[in-house]
Amino acid sequence: MPTSDPTPRPLARRALRTTAVVMMTLVFGALGFIQPASADVVLGGHAVGGKIGEAYLGSGGVFKWGVPTSDERAAAKGGRYQTFARDVTFYWHPSADDGTAHQIGGAIRQRWQAAGAERGPVGFPVTNEFKAGSGRANDFTGGSICWSKTGGAQIVWGGILQKWRATGAAGGYYGVPLGGEYRVGSRFAQDFANGTIFWP
Repeated sequence: MPTSDPTPRPLARRALRTTAVVMMTLVFGALGFIQPASADVVLGGHAVGGKIGEAYLGSGGVFKWGVPTSDERAAAKGGRYQTFARDVTFYWHPSADDGTAHQIGGAIRQRWQAAGAERGPVGFPVTNEFKAGSGRANDFTGGSICWSKTGGAQIVWGGILQKWRATGAAGGYYGVPLGGEYRVGSRFAQDFANGTIFWP
């Protein structure tokens, strides 16, 4: 799909469920935020629709994420993204989580951007941010980023990620990551709240 194309709009570009559109119209119509003739919902001057609109409305919409602060834009590798008022961005890629858009924000997004964002090895998000042990996390096509007060936002990937998940990830035996991956001789290691995982 060319990067200039918006995310898919099923049913003649009307991806938003009728009930969601009616609700948004009732809440925001009087304020002039919605243009009913548009195929997408317009909030704060920016259209929301397609796969990003589905994910945005389906996970709380304006009440949770605020109004959009940009239109939908092209991301790398054929993806799309859109920013919202409460420090979150929704990203979409056709091959990430079967083409479902997901939210990232805050320190997790900052760490992801520092690692190259969607162009980097971590790739596109495949979950929204979720509670992970004593912290918060997002899973991505190439790994996981977990944030906690004790360890900050850290990337876990590869063989260490597999071992960590096998023991329950952040809510399991090892807990949240305290730092990034590092070398120990010919092996890789990463420190967690309750121990160190080595690979291979």
